[in-house]
Amino acid sequence: MKNAKQKSKKASLTAEYKTTFLMPTNFLARNGKTVYINKEFHHKFTQLVFMVGGGKLTLSDYLHNLLQQHFDDFGAEMREVYNNSDKLNF
Repeated sequence: MKNAKQKSKKASLTAEYKTTFLMPTNFLARNGKTVYINKEFHHKFTQLVFMVGGGKLTLSDYLHNLLQQHFDDFGAEMREVYNNSDKLNF
C-alpha cells in the first residue's frame, strides 16, 4: 500500500514539474538579454528540452518558466533582502 502511494505521489510531482517547467511560452529570446551559464547546466538543460520538448519547447522557454517559478516562490523574500541591503545612493 505504501509503495502505491509513493508511486502515485511521484507521478503527481512529475506531472506538476512538466506543467510548470516544460511548457512553451510566448517569450522570444531575441527580445531578451544574454546570460552566461555553466556549460554543464547548459548541456543538461539542452538535453532535457530537446528530449522532452518535442521541438515545441526552447531553452529560453524552460529558463523563463524556471525563473518565473522562482520569482513566484521567493519574490517577497527577494524584495526583503534587497530592501534590507546597503543600497548605493547616487
